[in-house]
Amino acid sequence: MGSALRNASELHPNETSHIIRFEDMIIAGKLMAMGILPHAQIEMVRRNALGQTLIYRINSRFKIALRKDEAQTIIIQGL
Repeated sequence: MGSALRNASELHPNETSHIIRFEDMIIAGKLMAMGILPHAQIEMVRRNALGQTLIYRINSRFKIALRKDEAQTIIIQGL
């Protein structure tokens, strides 16, 4: 049985998961236009000192910076 669903802002640095779905369709449209799709692998790279900007690696290919509120709309499930 798989691990529980949570959002991408809950990942810890160097932790990897898979994107299950997006909760906000406006943010989803922006992410999907950049090639970030459900079932993609997402890895937390780091967060800034205040924890409001989060850096992720997508499919081990490219990095993206998201605000915490954007990351909270990405529903993930562990590997």
